[in-house]
Amino acid sequence: MARDAVVFNGIDATTGSYLLPPMSPQAVSQVARGQVIDPADLKELRWWHQRATEAVFGPKEGIDPRRLAETGWGVIFAHDTDPAVREALGELLDHRRGEAASVRERHYREFTGDRAYRPGESKQQFLARQGAGPGPADPDNVPYYLLLVGGPEAIPYAFQYQLDVQYAVGRLHFDTVEEYARYARTVVAAETGDGVAPRRADFFATRNPGDPATALSAGELVLPLADEVRERQADWTVRAHVGEEATKERLARLLGGGDTPALLFTATHGMGFPNGHPRQQRHQGALLCQDWPGPGVQQPVDERHYLSADDVGDAAGPRGLISLHFACFGAGTPRWDEFAHDGSGRRTELAPNAFVAALPKRLLGHPGGGALAVIGHVERAWGYSFLWPQAGRQTAVYGSCLARLFDGHPIGSAFEYFNERYAELSSDLSATLEDVEFGKQPDHLELAAMWTANNDARGFAILGDPAVRLVGAARRTDPVHRPAATEAIAGRTTVPAAEPAATGPSEGAELDYALMDGVRHTRERLASALRDLAENVGQALERAVDNLTVVEVATYVSDDLSTVAYDSASKRFGGGAELRALTRLSIDGDAQLVVPRDLGEADEALWRLHAGMLEQALAARAELVKTGASAVAGLLDALKVV
Repeated sequence: MARDAVVFNGIDATTGSYLLPPMSPQAVSQVARGQVIDPADLKELRWWHQRATEAVFGPKEGIDPRRLAETGWGVIFAHDTDPAVREALGELLDHRRGEAASVRERHYREFTGDRAYRPGESKQQFLARQGAGPGPADPDNVPYYLLLVGGPEAIPYAFQYQLDVQYAVGRLHFDTVEEYARYARTVVAAETGDGVAPRRADFFATRNPGDPATALSAGELVLPLADEVRERQADWTVRAHVGEEATKERLARLLGGGDTPALLFTATHGMGFPNGHPRQQRHQGALLCQDWPGPGVQQPVDERHYLSADDVGDAAGPRGLISLHFACFGAGTPRWDEFAHDGSGRRTELAPNAFVAALPKRLLGHPGGGALAVIGHVERAWGYSFLWPQAGRQTAVYGSCLARLFDGHPIGSAFEYFNERYAELSSDLSATLEDVEFGKQPDHLELAAMWTANNDARGFAILGDPAVRLVGAARRTDPVHRPAATEAIAGRTTVPAAEPAATGPSEGAELDYALMDGVRHTRERLASALRDLAENVGQALERAVDNLTVVEVATYVSDDLSTVAYDSASKRFGGGAELRALTRLSIDGDAQLVVPRDLGEADEALWRLHAGMLEQALAARAELVKTGASAVAGLLDALKVV
């Protein structure tokens, strides 16, 4: 890209020109210097970046983000959500409860009623009401995977941005209750073996005439990513539709029916409309295709040149798809412009109200079986997210995200790379702006790149359940909740109809491949489930052995018993109770004893009481060991019969 111009994504559908005109680095630098970052958010972003560079981002240490039983899963409703919406999502909620609460009930949470999101709450205020604060996600307080249910007027995009730094967050918002029910059915069906998606990843990028923005995203983002995935995932079919192949007809086939892949990555312009335009709610964020003749034709964009929700018919949906759209307003539009463009700090109104884009809503709630997740930008997409001055192409964040998806991570975990990039860039941007404020001469090109990349990383949003995974990817640790594997093994696997490619195997060969692929994946899921069963039994036995072989007696005192509360997680009393004696006795005779330094007369009486409790506990434990040994012997006899 030339040093004298920064070209932005997004096309104004009413004029055919860029939503933002090309700007010099000096002009972008001036805009960046007018941006204000909330001090509370900045403090946490700096802390998060420091943690990510020293260890691993995501949930707290020791938790595998691929195991919902460890990470937990929760759903946050807006305070005024229609109860019918919760009922419509019932199938998905029951499914997630079965996974997340299999070890601890608290790892599944529904934030509704007095725990629901309240108007005007910040992330910190919401979490404080739930007993959580800054730091790594602790599923004993608030689960790592969180699904927001409600539109951005009820649960603002700003709340989603803030929460997503610390947690893995997705959003669902539909116009009808039935769409919520459809989405719930789609996810449960995809995760319980009902249907087989092809192990195919498609990359779609326009390269419109005379348009440096799409030339940049096609050549520096999409093609390198397609090559990287093709090299890494030898057992996947990877197709790239770039330039002349990136037509509206081709994109429509990828978003419904037999040609729908498991993963779709698109990079093009998102359509934008003036505030209050009749087509803004329906078509903002629609994907411009190669059919458009380019910015040199100064005239309104014809609807035949872009794909909107209106173009996705009812006949066949994008069943099981995860789709990533690099496009302005691809996920949604806030009411107010998030970024000042005249250096004044004044915000302009983008729309009468904030809304989720119509295209992803249509894809997720499709009557013929919808997508599992759609990822896109709220606000604008910024080209410098994958370029850097003097350093050139920077696609590691995108590549790492896709690698995690193929490795079986839920989409929310995979997108932690973007959260870390946002934390890093915000910290660096703040430090640079502070230096400039105190007299340092800015490097306009570097500052422009830093500012646009920061905005891009912040603006990515997941629409759909953040715990969904790429169909056909590895399932290394999570067991299948309700397997329907017997039907697949018996030869009754459902295979979606597929349109044959122009060059490739015949229709019969594709069917045979899909059937074999389905049986193979069923085998993998069964093997994974058996491994997890053995692991869970082993962990349970380990806990049982520890409980049987160790006796611990703790004695507390309190001046006011009404304030005392027992915490089952820590197995300790709180609320003013004072620990006065502690004994831990192992079965091998090792003993640890803790008593106060000065034993007064009252404490001597307390100690006699403590010793009596220890004697009773030892007797009870001996009886329990005897009973446990008898049960294990019976189990071993039963296994011999099997």
